[in-house]
Amino acid sequence: MRKLVLLSRKGGTGKTTLSVNLAVAAAREGLSVSIADLDLQGSAGAWAALRKSTNPEVRSANGGTLFPVANAAERAGKQLLIMDTPAGGDAISGAAIRLADLAILVCRPSYFDLAALVPAAQAVRASGCPGLLVLNQAPPRRGGQESAVIGRAVEAAKVLGFPIAPVGLRARVAYQESLWRGQGVMEFEPRGTAAAEIGRLWSEVSDQLWPARVELRGAAE
Repeated sequence: MRKLVLLSRKGGTGKTTLSVNLAVAAAREGLSVSIADLDLQGSAGAWAALRKSTNPEVRSANGGTLFPVANAAERAGKQLLIMDTPAGGDAISGAAIRLADLAILVCRPSYFDLAALVPAAQAVRASGCPGLLVLNQAPPRRGGQESAVIGRAVEAAKVLGFPIAPVGLRARVAYQESLWRGQGVMEFEPRGTAAAEIGRLWSEVSDQLWPARVELRGAAE
């Protein structure tokens, strides 16, 4: 079982929205997925209660129960565990980082979000866990031109020392509309732009979680 942790120091970055959407993307690929909901707000659990499908499943956890929850998921045959951590939860996040095969650092393209992410980035580096920075809720292009804040955020993010995902996520209504239905955007609007974004990001993430697949594709080519 591979383990993915999503981290953010500030609330409102869309970390839980990204967690459930990556989980849905993995499930649609045929993987059996569990989400460890470590956030005290229990947002992922509330989303799961609206769903008809049990994949991904959501298990409530905290710093003291994370290891048993992860072990139970592995015994149940889950292939992917996504750990949705609370904003600013250093102790809980630290436990999740130590378990993880890959850490996703989520932030909006703003100065405050990037500055707040520094301690999380330091914790990931100290653990030796690979990391990937995802810019979320980015403003849409206007007239085909990227907003200047994106360029500034990309330059500022480089000091965190992790690669920036080539797929950034825009602020799109589909992300919120799908949550009301207990869905991911790939279920809500399979051919929509948001679904395409999540699909591309999941491809990037899965290649890092299962690098042998990349090697096999390369050998086949």
